[in-house]
Amino acid sequence: MKRLICGESVKGATHERNGLPLQDSKRIEEVSDHITILSVADGHGSDKCPRSDRGSLMAVNAFCDVMKKYLHGYGQTQEGMAELVTVLNREGDTRFAQDVCDEWQVRVKQSFYKNKDSSLIEADGHINWDGVYSLYGTTLLGMLITDTFVFSFQIGDGDITVITNDDISSLVEPEKFLGTETHSLSKADAWRKSVTSVRRKDVESDQPYLYMLSTDGFVNSYASDEDFKKTCRDYYNMIGKYGFAAIKGNLAKWLKETSELGCGDDVTVVMAYFAK
Repeated sequence: MKRLICGESVKGATHERNGLPLQDSKRIEEVSDHITILSVADGHGSDKCPRSDRGSLMAVNAFCDVMKKYLHGYGQTQEGMAELVTVLNREGDTRFAQDVCDEWQVRVKQSFYKNKDSSLIEADGHINWDGVYSLYGTTLLGMLITDTFVFSFQIGDGDITVITNDDISSLVEPEKFLGTETHSLSKADAWRKSVTSVRRKDVESDQPYLYMLSTDGFVNSYASDEDFKKTCRDYYNMIGKYGFAAIKGNLAKWLKETSELGCGDDVTVVMAYFAK
């Protein structure tokens, strides 16, 4: 099937007014004609997380780079991909999640050594690593899309959604919190809070489908889950009616309007559309 991908991260209206940096990050990796890696992250942006804009960038890079190592390790042959899907199905929320979290922590440590905060260095020289990780606090969403299966990964809030002619559904169901609380990659055992799924693809289907990864600034800009789903459906329908280039060219402007009329938070949306 033909693959069309785009994504935008826009600074929220509230962050614009307060002079705060964009906390969201995204990464798109078209590994081959048959394999795509997508990732988005939302830095917490609180007073306790002053480096979370860097933390979110490290998060999307950690997910994509670890996934590429898995792809290289198992190979991109039919047999290798069959083995990989089994591993991700069984160990996506354990071993793979640990590898992603470990890689993120390595990058955070490298950044901290370059920009040390003396308040986190104890009298005996030991570093309070839990405090360091909090400086860079972020959520993380990721996907591996192949011709035969889709792997979805999530720590914290945000949405991974699939839209078809007949249905719209979440690919993972993370734990829901009231208010602004969420799971964070900054926790030492963050991998234990990961949620993953593996979904086989119907290779015989001619029906177009759309994957959307979005940070919580997107869903929180709508009054209800129904309004959020309606907007996802509208994007799907507009691609069919006006073409993908029209959506790609206007996405940043539309997401800016979404933030301004909605919650005021940063908004990131990445779309992957497949059609015959």
